Amino acid sequence: MYQEQLHRIQQKLSQAKAADKDLEVFGAETHEYHLNPPVSEAEVLAFEKKYGVSLPEDYRAFVQTIGDAKAQKLDTMAGPYYGLYAFGTQVNDLVYDQTETYLKAPCALSPDMTQEEWKALSDPLLMSEEEDEGFENYEQEEDKTQTEEDYTQQCGKVFDGLLPLGSQGCADYHALILTGPYAGRVVNVNWDLLKPVFAFETNFLDWYERYLDEVISGQLLDDRPTWFGYHRGEPAEVLLTEYEQTTDRKTQTDCLDGVYHKRPPLSDTVLDKVEKLIALNNEDRDFLIEILTLSSYKRAKPYLDTLVTEKPKEVFQYIWWYAQDHCADWVPIVKELLPSITDEETFDFATYLLREGYDNFEEVILPFTDKANPRIRITAYYTLGKSKKREQYLDTFIKGLQESDNKVLHTVIQALSKVKDKRLLPYYKEIAKRFSKDEDYILSNLKWALEPFGLTIEEARK
Repeated sequence: MYQEQLHRIQQKLSQAKAADKDLEVFGAETHEYHLNPPVSEAEVLAFEKKYGVSLPEDYRAFVQTIGDAKAQKLDTMAGPYYGLYAFGTQVNDLVYDQTETYLKAPCALSPDMTQEEWKALSDPLLMSEEEDEGFENYEQEEDKTQTEEDYTQQCGKVFDGLLPLGSQGCADYHALILTGPYAGRVVNVNWDLLKPVFAFETNFLDWYERYLDEVISGQLLDDRPTWFGYHRGEPAEVLLTEYEQTTDRKTQTDCLDGVYHKRPPLSDTVLDKVEKLIALNNEDRDFLIEILTLSSYKRAKPYLDTLVTEKPKEVFQYIWWYAQDHCADWVPIVKELLPSITDEETFDFATYLLREGYDNFEEVILPFTDKANPRIRITAYYTLGKSKKREQYLDTFIKGLQESDNKVLHTVIQALSKVKDKRLLPYYKEIAKRFSKDEDYILSNLKWALEPFGLTIEEARK
């Protein structure tokens, strides 16, 4: 039933290894496109009997067909991120205990699960700090065992019916659903309990073949995080056509998200279509402009010019994220808009553009060290701290060393890192006396600030 696709996959594995000969795809250095020997029918049957499950037919066919009979069996083999786990291993990555019970239980996850539904399912697994401390330090062994069992049961409710396929790093995994209405689907789950994200492919083999296709095409050779399996994989042209033809809002969003995650630059034909969609001026206009900027700053510039007075934060972000070589183009408009900016994040990105695109950014930033909003002052001092001419603004930094806001003061001390000027010393000594304990890391940073003067905090207090 799956022989034609399995034959393609076996061929594409060799092509993928050749396409990524330098192991640049994320995680490839771990698995190196290694193939384990195929698994026997007896091994599959033994696994199914042990855990009381029936493996999806395509995955069953995959593990019995794909591989290298002469190879050494390793912990991982070629696959997304850090590779696929060797068959039958790491089964308890999601539910550490009583795996036989939870692997065959009905899976509660669904691709259309709302955030509220996920929260109701996962919240009981989130321990408060007090509960977590109690769990670690419980003195009565009998009660401790009960606590661990309760915790395992709750893990089961969240991760029932999931066979871990591999690690994506940190707390992220991809898993194969074995039970319930979505059996056979691949889902991305997270131990930090972010809402699961289903792969768009409806079975394991299509998901795995897409991975190989994206290695071979170079799609996964992207400087940005690729997050394979979290977005739609069809060509950008196909996604944009579907976007135009559907009225379903989720489908439209998924289509544009898929286009955004294509490795730039997109073709001129695709960008022509993006510009036509921008002209519709619908609710996706800003995201379409972002997609355009990612591929072609030249084509995006007129739209950015129009958008900047309405949504400066978005424009400043697009330039910083995708077109840093053009920061200087935006210095005049940043200087014009800066006095009226009150949004903290917008101010952050405005300072990034100034610092990158304007040699004399310091004079523009100085007035903002007096703003009432401490978050704005923090950014202003942080930006001045990046100046090669910090010493010229020592009076401003000294004013900052007298700050009443601890977080601002912390930033000022950090901004003066390795500056040795005796005028600073009286203010450092005053800070040392003012703080009897380390609040907001003030004393931790002051320790390094005093080092060029050959002083400790205790000595500074005398």
